Amino acid sequence: MSYHFQSGGIRLPASSRSNRKTQVGSTKHFTGGLVLGDQEGVRLGTESHLETNAALLLGYRATTLDLVEQVQFAWYDEHGEFFDHFIDLVVTRIDGTICGYAVRPASRVSQAYQCKLARIKEQAIAQCFLDDFRLFTEEDVCPVALHNAKLFHSVRRPDAFADPVALDVLADAPIVTTIGDLVDRTRLEGMGFRAVVRLIRSGHLQMLRHERMERSTEVLRARMS
Repeated sequence: MSYHFQSGGIRLPASSRSNRKTQVGSTKHFTGGLVLGDQEGVRLGTESHLETNAALLLGYRATTLDLVEQVQFAWYDEHGEFFDHFIDLVVTRIDGTICGYAVRPASRVSQAYQCKLARIKEQAIAQCFLDDFRLFTEEDVCPVALHNAKLFHSVRRPDAFADPVALDVLADAPIVTTIGDLVDRTRLEGMGFRAVVRLIRSGHLQMLRHERMERSTEVLRARMS
């Protein structure tokens, strides 16, 4: 369980905003949950390892503003009969557009399933419920991006001591440098590394290449405030 300390007590994560409760246990497949967002965060349930990876990848994209799981949408088939479809993940981007994702292993994507998604997509866009609707399979999981998303997730809690030190160091650092150089300048070792990773997450730093974040990773100073 994730929690956030505040003066006067502990604040638990906010409840999931899904329209359907996800399973909390299964003998046949993976189930789990994440806490995403700033401060105490919001609970997000997942019903497969692929869903968990998708939530991490989508949740920590620089273009993502918000992420909600299991969003209900009513659609109708060719006979006019209505059904409820629960969209696995719905992303609101910082530009205001909304994209839904159906998360499913490629081996379970049949032609009939693709036709169903195409019909749901057409209706969801026509009703201005979504701007786009996509299929997400294991083929969309980039190992490098997943590693970095997991790292962002692991250091998401701010550090009242290390973060200001890292920001001060950034002011006097070269425009282009490495994560390791910035960490060394903080003299905080592991705490410094985590603080520098948070500066990448916040947009103060930008990576020069698409690679796993390590001490040797080159970064560009993007902003100071």
